Amino acid sequence: MPSLRQHKQAREQGMTLVVTLIFMVIFLLLVISLIHSSVVNVKVAGNQQHTVEARSAAQQAIEQTISQDFTANPAAAASSVAVDVNGDGTADYVAQASAPVCTSSQPIKDTDLDTTNADDVSCYLGNGNQNTGILTSTASGGNSLCNSTQWDVQASVNDSTTGANVTLHQGVAVRVPVGTTCP
Repeated sequence: MPSLRQHKQAREQGMTLVVTLIFMVIFLLLVISLIHSSVVNVKVAGNQQHTVEARSAAQQAIEQTISQDFTANPAAAASSVAVDVNGDGTADYVAQASAPVCTSSQPIKDTDLDTTNADDVSCYLGNGNQNTGILTSTASGGNSLCNSTQWDVQASVNDSTTGANVTLHQGVAVRVPVGTTCP
């Protein structure tokens, strides 16, 4: 028959096994939690990357739109722009540039022009593309031959494969000949 001491030792060894198993379960749950957290962080970083890439594609579409003279026919400026982000020759995003919208058109005063700026010279009243030094005109109320127009240019990227949905707006000021109105 086992002695009391041997019986107590066997019971302590059994308790050590139970405590060890409990700690193993706790560590296993901790490891699973850390792995899950890492996977979530990778997904969040990927989503942020797709959003930044989509924004860049939309900005590229806006820049292509405003780099051309769109004021005469804004509807013709609407376009689709395919953007290859990673340089593999395949378009990763397609940005849709909407037709620019004119929000305001105001005459530019002769006094607001700079006589030393070649772009301003053609706006002086009665100068025929020559700088006469006339800064104001009483017949036109001091207005020059140019108007300042404000435009809203919009581009969107809606990519179903990455889930990136971005819409950008950019304001653009364009000088146009007097009499040009917002379409």
